[in-house]
Amino acid sequence: MSRLLRSLVVAFVTSSLILAHAAPALAYDTSVNAMEEQEHAVPVLFDALVLRPVGMIVTGIGATLFCVVAPIMAITRPTDIGKPFRALVIRPFRYTWVDPLGTH
Repeated sequence: MSRLLRSLVVAFVTSSLILAHAAPALAYDTSVNAMEEQEHAVPVLFDALVLRPVGMIVTGIGATLFCVVAPIMAITRPTDIGKPFRALVIRPFRYTWVDPLGTH
């Protein structure tokens, strides 16, 4: 394993552990809705610094895969071409650029 890759893995693991231990420091609300939201909430810093850049990469990969799949779908099932487009392009794009931070 190269030194750069090792350094990146150590940095990722360290930041993940720090963020995992910082999450309980959030204010505690006893209402049922707030408890349900906190169970599904992701720390905003982790979302902004890790998940959103990964979302950008996945959006690019999905767009590339859609370019490969689109001609096949256009020939075999032209009415269903929206299904792979939504799954490969729209969902990652929406997560990366439209959804609020910390909600997933």
